[in-house]
Amino acid sequence: MDAIGINMTFKKAKWPDLLKESKAGKLQMWGLGWSAAIPDADSFFVMLYGPNAGQANHSRFSRPEFDRLYEEAKRLPDGPERNAIYREMNRLFLVYAPWRLGVHRIYTDLSQPWTVGFKRHPVMRAFWKQIDIDLPVLATASR
Repeated sequence: MDAIGINMTFKKAKWPDLLKESKAGKLQMWGLGWSAAIPDADSFFVMLYGPNAGQANHSRFSRPEFDRLYEEAKRLPDGPERNAIYREMNRLFLVYAPWRLGVHRIYTDLSQPWTVGFKRHPVMRAFWKQIDIDLPVLATASR
């Protein structure tokens, strides 16, 4: 930043303090990591809904058109009509860019032949409860 004439100071703080400052609108920029808990766009768009500023909406993004679409989408069941609204909300998100998306996590898993039911869900992290061990296959593998 010095090379282009921008004076910048980086502040280090503990997570709880940064969270409080973010909710109070006192951070000019901040980097966070987050993963979707369910495969529904609402879990992302709720964090851009204007009335949620100071709560889930850390960026304090506020666009009347986006908020109106969000409220309309909340009243609709999952389906083509709601998906069309989500596409328009996504377009607004891309135009105004309240966030800079940075990474996409890539997970690598190893499994054994005696593992039964292993298949990682595309977004949910609690897939281990569906996994079991085929004891006869394990017994033959350990010989």
